[in-house]
Amino acid sequence: MMLRNYLKITLRNVKKDKWFSLINVIGLTIGIAGSLLIYIHINHELSYDNFHNDSDRLYRIVRASDRSEGKDYEPNVPYPLINSLHSDFTQFESATLYHNDEDATATIDGEKFGFINGVFADSSFFDVFNFKVLSGDPKKSLSQPNFIFLSESTAQRLFKDKDPIGRKLKLNNLLELEVVGLFEDIPSNTEFEFEYVVSYPSFSSEYFADLNIDSWQMSAEGFAFVKLKKGVDPSSVESQFKEVIKKYFSNQDAGRRNYLLQPLNEIHFDPRWNSNATNTTTLITIGLIGAFILLVGCVNFINLSTALAVRKSKEIGVRKTLGAQKFQLVVQFLGETFLVTLVSAILAVAIAERLIPLFNNYFNTELSLNVLQDYNVLGFVALTILIVTFLAGTYPAMVVSGFNPIKALKNNIHSQSASSLFMRKGLIVVQFIISQILIIGTIIISSQMDYFLNKPLGFEKDAVINVRIGENDEQKQQAFRERLLQNPAVKEVSFNMAAPISDNSFQTFFWPADQTDEQGMQLQVKPADIYYKDTYGIELLHGRWFSESDEQLATNIFKEDAGEKALVYILNETAVNKLGYANLEDAIGTQVTSGVGGMTGPIIGIVKDFHTSSLHEAIKPTAIVNFRLFYYNAGVKISMQNSRETIAQMKNTFEEIFPNEIFEYDFMDDAIADFYQAEQRAYNLLVVFSMLSIFISCLGLLGVISFVVAQKNKEVGVRKVLGASIASLVILFTKDFLSLVIIAFLIAAPIAWYFLDGWLNNFAYQIDMEVWFFAAGFILSAIITFITIGYQSLKAAISNPVNALKDE
Repeated sequence: MMLRNYLKITLRNVKKDKWFSLINVIGLTIGIAGSLLIYIHINHELSYDNFHNDSDRLYRIVRASDRSEGKDYEPNVPYPLINSLHSDFTQFESATLYHNDEDATATIDGEKFGFINGVFADSSFFDVFNFKVLSGDPKKSLSQPNFIFLSESTAQRLFKDKDPIGRKLKLNNLLELEVVGLFEDIPSNTEFEFEYVVSYPSFSSEYFADLNIDSWQMSAEGFAFVKLKKGVDPSSVESQFKEVIKKYFSNQDAGRRNYLLQPLNEIHFDPRWNSNATNTTTLITIGLIGAFILLVGCVNFINLSTALAVRKSKEIGVRKTLGAQKFQLVVQFLGETFLVTLVSAILAVAIAERLIPLFNNYFNTELSLNVLQDYNVLGFVALTILIVTFLAGTYPAMVVSGFNPIKALKNNIHSQSASSLFMRKGLIVVQFIISQILIIGTIIISSQMDYFLNKPLGFEKDAVINVRIGENDEQKQQAFRERLLQNPAVKEVSFNMAAPISDNSFQTFFWPADQTDEQGMQLQVKPADIYYKDTYGIELLHGRWFSESDEQLATNIFKEDAGEKALVYILNETAVNKLGYANLEDAIGTQVTSGVGGMTGPIIGIVKDFHTSSLHEAIKPTAIVNFRLFYYNAGVKISMQNSRETIAQMKNTFEEIFPNEIFEYDFMDDAIADFYQAEQRAYNLLVVFSMLSIFISCLGLLGVISFVVAQKNKEVGVRKVLGASIASLVILFTKDFLSLVIIAFLIAAPIAWYFLDGWLNNFAYQIDMEVWFFAAGFILSAIITFITIGYQSLKAAISNPVNALKDE
């Protein structure tokens, strides 16, 4: 009976204050929906690779090498290491090594299909990892050459509704493979992305650009993972690696190398070995934003509830006079809060389910929401309801239940008491602090993103297209270049390993030829032809560029029957400085030796520094070599007029000259933008949820100013009769709120500076935090506040004072 009475009273109060109840429901609904989406996103990020059995015992073997310029981190290992893992160690329950195979092409009955990623893996691959095999025997098939497993969706794409088992395909027009099994599609919450698994014995030097994959000096795309036996200390394995290094490497090389065990669940978050790592600071920031928007909704509820408490004073007085206890009144008010929160949560879940596809599309994620099946999400929603009920309902409940019954019956309760007024203003300041931090953060992150995309990089990125060339055939590539240049819209064509800024490069040592490799320094190598400089607009400072004779000699490096072999080097400013030359021009002609074929050759040119990777990292010592063994990319500079027609003609020419390849291209500026996907996602999240936070705050301000206007109705009438102007009346209502904006700014500005300064320090190149960023945040917050409360203030100021004074 009591609960039914409470429910009736709650529904009656909601009906009586429809406008304020609507504001509370909307604010809490948006807050819960936003925090739910953020929770799902964070939970997805934290779940990476947790689905593997014994994931706490799975480790990736990584390399940390000592260099003169500091530590160098590499996630790949020499291919022969897998033999050592089986023969030199007893601490592993299982071990596997795979080769990462990107951008491959499959040919089936003359039809071409493109892949994003696949692996060549040994027979232990599916023992170490728990990717579900649907058919086939990987233990047997992956130990023999010329077999391939396909993911379920890949098999469907390649063979439609036909049974793929036993069918043949040709990979990169080099390997003929038989489909012997299927595996379940790889989930989105994993660092492993592959559409096929080829048996490791199929992998050979012939397939991999004739590079010696049996050499301990060769580290390219090989990745090793181990599962430790129970109770094994990872540090004991790392200590043993030192002996293995001495066994297989020279003394000088062994002294620089160090192999470590990286826990599987840390790969997703460790930027040292993962250039696309998720920033934990960003995750924490996003989580705080989710908490903020929920807190803002609670603040609205508290403010409106305490403001409306005066309307309930007589009801509370009557009930107290009739014997109601304070505890009963608190329970009733918390029950009202719970009901509003429950309704808001139900609406929030419904909204979140509808927004998930848009969220995935906008933020480039693969999230799903099913409250009834996902107990984590269900628990989050239930916990959110309880926390919001407690936060939003406790203080108003204590205020209402604490009314003096005699004063309440005499209508002598005032909502503007010092304590309630101080509390309400304090909560509004909290809202303003949150909003201003988010506004300032949005401005600064937006400026940094703009800096990313518009900072001069030391080369031309506009109107340059990169085309993947899978077949490294000199004659075909030359024919492709000549055909393209027949089109007046094509300005230049260069064959290379990768564009100036790209993750696709390799590292080696280099040192002056008159010194030993102990003085060697890490060098980033960019294989490129004689047209690279003009295609990408790289500035030559001293010396000369490659000549045709240089390129011909470089082609002979790995030919045993070639007579003259030579390699020449073009270095960037940073590399020359590392060699110790204060005057760059003095380095021209210096003989240097590098790990590229172990060749000694002269420095023939010096180019102005250009960025070779994202602005997270400083410019590295870089050498450009005319090493055509790695020419798997074509840079094409075009006129942007009729670009679609130019690209269409390029596609036709490509398919005619490379009939076994698939035409794939991207614009340089798009490729550069891809480096900052994580930052762009964080920025998008910040913008969207900042707007939600501001919107909820505005709702609360609108409710509070509506109540204040109603409370001061007669005062406004008296002031107007006495000659007060409309402007003075508007100022009467707005001055207190604008003063709160100023107080909030004084608190928000240093907080925003502290956290954003830490975020900017993640980048080697960053903007300066200027005063106008903070001033803009304050001005924007003040404008939003004024607009929110201005309408209600103006409406009260222009109302007829007679109506206010005669209303009792």
